[in-house]
Amino acid sequence: QTYHRDENGIDERKTATIDNGQMAALDHDGVDDHVVATKILTPLSDFDREFYSVRINTWKRNPQLIAAVDHIATCDGVARVQVVWCDADEQPPPDILHHPSDKVVVEYHTINNLNERFRILDPSPTLGILSIDDDILRPCEALDAGFFKWTTAPDRMIAFDSRLHVENPGGNWQYGYLSTTRAANKYSMGLTRCCFLHRDYLDWYTNDLSREIYNKVAEFFNCEDIAMTFMVSAYTDGQPPLLADCWAMQTM
Repeated sequence: QTYHRDENGIDERKTATIDNGQMAALDHDGVDDHVVATKILTPLSDFDREFYSVRINTWKRNPQLIAAVDHIATCDGVARVQVVWCDADEQPPPDILHHPSDKVVVEYHTINNLNERFRILDPSPTLGILSIDDDILRPCEALDAGFFKWTTAPDRMIAFDSRLHVENPGGNWQYGYLSTTRAANKYSMGLTRCCFLHRDYLDWYTNDLSREIYNKVAEFFNCEDIAMTFMVSAYTDGQPPLLADCWAMQTM
């Protein structure tokens, strides 16, 4: 499905882009029907409505990582910064290991693929998770705005970037360019390079997502955005990801 955007980020009108047979074949986007029916998100505490944790995905870009961590650690709403470290050949830089903020924890992952960004090794102190890449720098005010929007709908994804899927000449779907998304004024997924998610969704992605989809993400080193977007949609009765306010989306 694709979703039309308005000036606040989302209009709930839906435009079907796959036929009924294809939809049936998706089987709730790779999540078992019984699992969808029985999963319940952990309710937010007062602390969860004030603070969030940040998971930074990084790969051999230490200067960018250090700049991102230095900036994000200054945001008042950030309770913890979890660095997802998948480089078995190198150690994180000392500036990260001994960060003066005391907010930074390094997760050492033995597998290098994009599914690992959602595999929580260090227990997060909050239910709100900002999933972000090491090359993304947004003002604290923009991140906080996205977070407080998420607290009003913690069952949804709040994305700062949207994309539209398009059909290529071979008849297969692929990511559309940002210009394509803007020109169409609609989108079909949020990107996980900067988005807020409930912590439970990360656990459910790791443990309950179809292994066929999970393994394809690992094989292609891509498409975790598609997998997470449609998994969350499956758990919320087909509702779309929400977008951060336009001014916040435009801060990068």
